[in-house]
Amino acid sequence: MRINHNSMALNASDHFGKVNRNIAKSMERLSSGYKITSPADDAAGLAISVKLSAQIRGLDRASLNANDGTSVIQSAEGGLSEVHSILQRMRELSVQAANDVNSEEDRDAIQEEINNLIDEIDQIADTTAFNDQKLLNGDMNRRTMSSNFDMEATYISEEVNVGVYELEVTTAATQATYATGFSYSGATVTEEQAGTIIVNNFHVEITEGMTMEEVYGELQTHLSKIDIDVIASNDGGVTQEEFNTGAPVIFKTRGYGSDQRVEIDIENDELAALLGVADGDLARGTDCEASLTVSDEGFSNTASLTTDGNDIYIVDRGGFEMNVRVEPEATGTTEIEVLTAGPMVIQTGFNSGEQLELDIPPVTSYMLGVDDVIMYTHEYASEAVTAIDLAIEKVSNIRAKLGAYENRLEDIYDTLEVQEESITAAYSRIMDTNMAEEMTNYTQQDVLSQAAISMMQKSNERPESILQLLQ
Repeated sequence: MRINHNSMALNASDHFGKVNRNIAKSMERLSSGYKITSPADDAAGLAISVKLSAQIRGLDRASLNANDGTSVIQSAEGGLSEVHSILQRMRELSVQAANDVNSEEDRDAIQEEINNLIDEIDQIADTTAFNDQKLLNGDMNRRTMSSNFDMEATYISEEVNVGVYELEVTTAATQATYATGFSYSGATVTEEQAGTIIVNNFHVEITEGMTMEEVYGELQTHLSKIDIDVIASNDGGVTQEEFNTGAPVIFKTRGYGSDQRVEIDIENDELAALLGVADGDLARGTDCEASLTVSDEGFSNTASLTTDGNDIYIVDRGGFEMNVRVEPEATGTTEIEVLTAGPMVIQTGFNSGEQLELDIPPVTSYMLGVDDVIMYTHEYASEAVTAIDLAIEKVSNIRAKLGAYENRLEDIYDTLEVQEESITAAYSRIMDTNMAEEMTNYTQQDVLSQAAISMMQKSNERPESILQLLQ
């Protein structure tokens, strides 16, 4: 027996230290709820859990992003719903205006409401926004850059690839211009000359006793309602002169293209002679003419175009659509570069590239084709009904597109929630403490701790037996 080195006490102390460390570890797991509290517990498990944690947090954020995207779509849908209602009211007014029982004063009132509704469409397009980002004015449509400022892409579909698209406008669109033989004089309208001149089926009354300046003013006031300017000009309408200079009077449409016309109907020969017009005369505008350049990164050899006034509409297979607006009287070549910028990108996953692009075309009155509808004749009102029907169809297509986006975001959200649930369960299996199992382990270690303390006490008492040998 030895008294300098009590090996039994040292052995008991060693076991007591191990048990205390195990108790401390169990208490840490029980108090934190985590099975892995340091890399020493499970280095591989900790590495996996860190990646799973990042994935869970990314999925949670992506779910919120999807909800934000849904809110964006619903905000845009609110504006489009109101535009739809406005177009329906405009169509109702157009049908009313097409009825010839309406007087010019009645149609003045109808046109006034139509003009205000058009302004409201443009205001909705300009003000509908989410988080200060405008949704319906074209800011969320694909962006383009044009090498010629007189030619600009006003709309491109999602199917248009990034690249440079070249086209050439060879002939500019023209207005319908009708040169009369009417000019300034000091005469007044006689009883025989009094009557009605009908321009594009719109009646203008010329009454007895009017001076030539009053006749000129009457033509200007009334024909402006159907977008025809009445000017005195020595160069065919390029520049305007004062009426009293004696320059001949020109009737010129404000719009460009083959659908623009100045058609004269007049039965009073005396009035026709006074105004320098002839019954049945017709002047028409012309559409611009353009051609496409086929290239690897531009238009394909199957692309085709049509023109309507200053607008060029280009289509190709696969849903390719591009609309180009040409400034009046502009010609030449332009390169239109289509960029990736424009659509709102919704990050719908925790990895790079997991995204959804919201591409919303502009819904201004110009883009819908209802910015210049006229109510003053049956023909104009009937044309307006057709134009408004096309606008309603365009808005319906955009709303259907947004509905598809919303459904897709809902599916994405549901998928993200399932993924997050599954990965969270895997993370829990690696990281979370099994409380029942750990409590059992803690109880075991606590009993061992008490036993170790007891054995340390006994081992320290053993050297006392040596005193019996020394007596």
